[in-house]
Amino acid sequence: MDAETPPRDLWILDAREQADAAERYRQACAQLFDVTLLEPDTAFHNRMDGYNLGGVVLARCKGVPQRFDRRYAHIIADTADSVLAVLELSSGGWSGIYDGRPADSGMGAIRLVDMSRPFDMTTAAFETLNLAIPRATLDEQVDHIDFHGRVVSENTATGRILGAHMRAVWDSIETITTAEAALAAKAAATLFSAAILAHGEVAGADARPIEKMLLASARDFVIGRLADPELSPEAVRQHLGVSRSLLYRVFEPAGGVSAFIQARRLDQAFDEIIRDQSERKTLAEIGYGLGFRSDAHFSRVFRARFGVTPGRLRRLGASARQEGLSALERPDDVFVWIGSLL
Repeated sequence: MDAETPPRDLWILDAREQADAAERYRQACAQLFDVTLLEPDTAFHNRMDGYNLGGVVLARCKGVPQRFDRRYAHIIADTADSVLAVLELSSGGWSGIYDGRPADSGMGAIRLVDMSRPFDMTTAAFETLNLAIPRATLDEQVDHIDFHGRVVSENTATGRILGAHMRAVWDSIETITTAEAALAAKAAATLFSAAILAHGEVAGADARPIEKMLLASARDFVIGRLADPELSPEAVRQHLGVSRSLLYRVFEPAGGVSAFIQARRLDQAFDEIIRDQSERKTLAEIGYGLGFRSDAHFSRVFRARFGVTPGRLRRLGASARQEGLSALERPDDVFVWIGSLL
């Protein structure tokens, strides 16, 4: 009786044989990232040959030039908690931003990816060997190591050993048994952990918590649209691509979504008032331009936030300008300054 072998998943798409190949590919990838093909759909082709080694997946992928954009919405929708080692077998080059960290193919052959964090990368035509490992199987020492977007050269000891192991398992994939595959998977997790420990760095306090990442993204979105009358909790939710329940949980520390938007609008109003030295705008115009349709309401909530009315702030504007104050950039200093006036 033949020994049992690991489950295989072979996925081939070719626009020459399947007119909708490119669209099928985009839809299949949509749970993980947004894909932008950099060549016409008629030239699309993709091959993925993957094996489940007992919780660890090893797959060889060959594809056309494209962009992969993994955002917060994908991370939240992805129920798996995994990490990737991507070994370049051949490529015309790639580059990307991994949650703020730039990386490119000139840095080495193996890139380490934390799937709980966003990335945006673009690649030329490529062939890669991809190792997907559940985070829980890694050495516990890596729990507080930031390795997202790190690129490991095979000229280093850990890179050379990890790359050699990935290649060796692939070269044996057609004859390996499930028992042998499980052992190979354990070895892969150990070698992946070693690469993280060798090339990562101690993570900051908020390297991974999704709520903090979402709040930061939402803040940038809100601040860029303070004058938009359509700015609302629903607009923020759609931008982030999250459920209402998660949106409200994220904004709970800020007093809620609506309160967050109003506070940022009031901060912007504060800045506009003290910078409008020649008083080219009336206070009503400033308030209206930031979504406050009632002068009385604008004055009331402004005073509730800052302890002074918009009118009094305008009279004190010269002093605030001299201090270089900004409610958006130096909120703590603003409240200290206002407190000194009361």
